[in-house]
Amino acid sequence: MKAWPAQLQKLGQRFDARAPRERALLAAAAVGGIVLLGNALLIDPPLLRSRQLHRQTVQQVEEAKALAAQSGALQAQLAADPDAARKAEIARLQAALAGVEAELKALEDNFVPPEQMNGLLEQLLGSHSRLRLLSLKSLPPVNLAEAKKADTPTPAATDNRLGLYKHGVEIRLEGGYADLYAWLRQLEGAQRKLLWGDARLTVVEHPRAVLTLTVYTLSTDKTWLAI
Repeated sequence: MKAWPAQLQKLGQRFDARAPRERALLAAAAVGGIVLLGNALLIDPPLLRSRQLHRQTVQQVEEAKALAAQSGALQAQLAADPDAARKAEIARLQAALAGVEAELKALEDNFVPPEQMNGLLEQLLGSHSRLRLLSLKSLPPVNLAEAKKADTPTPAATDNRLGLYKHGVEIRLEGGYADLYAWLRQLEGAQRKLLWGDARLTVVEHPRAVLTLTVYTLSTDKTWLAI
């Protein structure tokens, strides 16, 4: 262990002996490495988990819409030509749809309701006094199922019931790596989840960095209170 100070001193002497341009390039490379490491440790793992949960929820909505469309088509046929087999098929589809809707409701309960996003973000920021809030802006709600299948017609009766809306906020924070990491861990560990969208980490002046993060929740409710 005693050899470390001597080795660090030698490295420092070698660094000082280099030309100013070489020192600047080495310093820039070091900062770039810190940014890459910060992204790998702070952002990438929870971002991947958020995308997986997002895909799972959207898949449930698409399955529910498909079942509702099949049920609606059979009901239209049944009205024109009553048939016991069609009645049985409609009953089966309606039971399957009810099951998918129950699963979707269970997934939705894992997310922060749109109207509670402000309170959660304020609460998280309040417990990290060394972080500075640079900006916070709300994003327009997006109907994910319609955005993905804009050219696929669906029965009007199922639009309101089965629409899945993405309510997002872009937040920019400045602080040290340790404080940003602690804030992200607290955000990910919240009992009701906010999903992560785009994330960028840029160094202002080591060790301070700026984190730009889009967080969002998923809800069947289109209502969104802008910040």
